[in-house]
Amino acid sequence: MMFSGQKFNALSIFKWKWRGESSLTTSLLDDVPPEIELSDYRRVPSPGSESPSGLLNGESLNVEPIADLDLFFERLYNYYCEKGLWCIIIKWIVELFSLGFTIGFSGFFLLYVDWNGLRNAKCGMNAVESGIKPCDLAKEALHPHPVTPLTLSKAIIVGYLGLFSICWIFCFLRFFAQLKDILGIRHFYYNSLHVTDNEIQTMPWATVLEKVVELQHSQQLCVVKDLTAHDVVMRLMRKENYLIGMLNKGVLAFPISSWIPGAGPTVRNGSNGMQHHLILTKPLEWTLNWCILQSMFDRNFCVRRDFIYNPNALKKRLMVVGLAMVVLSPFLVIFMLVYLFLRHAEQFYNHPSTASSRRWSNLSRWTFREFNEVDHLFKHRINSSVMHASEYLKQFPSPIISIIAKFISFVSGGFAAILIIIAFLEESLLEGHIFGRNLFWYAAVFGTITAISRAAVTDELLVLDQEGAMSMVVQHTHYMPKKWRGKENTERVRMEFETLFQYTGMMLLEEMASIFLTPFLLLFVVPKHVDGILQFIADFTVDVEGVGHVCSFSTFNFQKHGNSNYGSPYNMLRSQRSCQGKMEKSFLRYYCRIVPVDSFRFNLSS
Repeated sequence: MMFSGQKFNALSIFKWKWRGESSLTTSLLDDVPPEIELSDYRRVPSPGSESPSGLLNGESLNVEPIADLDLFFERLYNYYCEKGLWCIIIKWIVELFSLGFTIGFSGFFLLYVDWNGLRNAKCGMNAVESGIKPCDLAKEALHPHPVTPLTLSKAIIVGYLGLFSICWIFCFLRFFAQLKDILGIRHFYYNSLHVTDNEIQTMPWATVLEKVVELQHSQQLCVVKDLTAHDVVMRLMRKENYLIGMLNKGVLAFPISSWIPGAGPTVRNGSNGMQHHLILTKPLEWTLNWCILQSMFDRNFCVRRDFIYNPNALKKRLMVVGLAMVVLSPFLVIFMLVYLFLRHAEQFYNHPSTASSRRWSNLSRWTFREFNEVDHLFKHRINSSVMHASEYLKQFPSPIISIIAKFISFVSGGFAAILIIIAFLEESLLEGHIFGRNLFWYAAVFGTITAISRAAVTDELLVLDQEGAMSMVVQHTHYMPKKWRGKENTERVRMEFETLFQYTGMMLLEEMASIFLTPFLLLFVVPKHVDGILQFIADFTVDVEGVGHVCSFSTFNFQKHGNSNYGSPYNMLRSQRSCQGKMEKSFLRYYCRIVPVDSFRFNLSS
């Protein structure tokens, strides 16, 4: 793929020693100054920057330039999403308190509480019946010296507390380090865009973009060219567009079994007959983002040549991160257990049917997301599809499960009704014991079983229409593989759909399992597919003047990636097109939601 805006020699491209030649051109790389080899390029000050930072303070152009336009627009967008300065500050404070509470809560209950003593302690009526004094939990259920003797399990807990305490200190210091930048962005909103925090609450993102583009004419944010809304969004989603493209082209499909937690739909079959499944759990997303997306660009927003030339370096980085996760996995599991318990325990207790509710997986969110679709617009679109997705799965009732669920609901509901009657007759009777448990305990158990079983009973008035239900889902997700078309009522489509739209309880278990799964993938699976990842980056990277290197799908170049089946005036080779017309869908979605109508007409005519 050639880069736009320059004269290219089709033969002067990156030479892939293992796959022939790629599509990244060396003419682009020959013109850039020597690169500073830093993985976190966003923090590197650039003396040859493209834009003046004095605009943050309403100053003239003869001031220190903005070191990183990508970071500037990211902060601009985050400020918009967080809805103003005080919302950001309060959110930071709440997150610090939440993290601190999680650490303190887990430390207290894992180290100080004597669970054996707590289980054997007798309080209330039990103490009276036993003829002993009411229990003092502070003496009977707390360890006076929690760390002694120091066992392996206690050492792991102490290590976990120390590690996350350091994380808390880091987050606390980062709060003050970023506050100055946030104040600068606020000043930019107020003095350059003339937008107050109150106006941000209800102002569309498209209006903010329009104001930024208008500002470019009077105060050049980019001195290379006049930025358009498309340029700003491509900068804002430079890395996200690559991840979306990799999933769309099946680059992140690995030969793994379908039972592995997080495994998604089948993309293709390998030469050995092994099916390649898409997979992108949250920990895997974080590691791929750090190892690839955060490391592939230099300070000029260009893909580093040594990153493409040296696949062994990427393999080594992935394996080092995998080994680090093996070491950290016990601590991460403890934190996740405590965090998920604090977040969901009360909800599951009071609303047991929540465990049988469903939500979109992390893989589905990146599979459905379109090129140049910013986060808050995508969330609005995908959240609108949840109800329709649930309706689609209801089109596959299981008579056997429904019959059993009705029976369980009938029996448990009967016991719960008896306990309610007893409570009406004499509330104190609920303190009576049966098989060592009081009736309050039985009331909670039978109520929970009744709620869960009733959620599994099929609605007898439901009219089955799998095709119609799927069409409602597709209106929001824009995702309909060819192998699903005309087969919406088959078991295979239902099973693949369920890999994307999962039970909430099952997803929580998968999040826990993925902490141990991700190191395995990074050590033994992903390094074998590094060549394909780098080949995708090479083949689908273009240079946009004033923006830098971006994923070519995000430029909406129909001459190079068009698919006539989805309305494109050009029809390119299958290897160059996006799958399922994602680029064409993204184009329509973007220009309908972001760009004014006049620009939309102009782009169509061009």
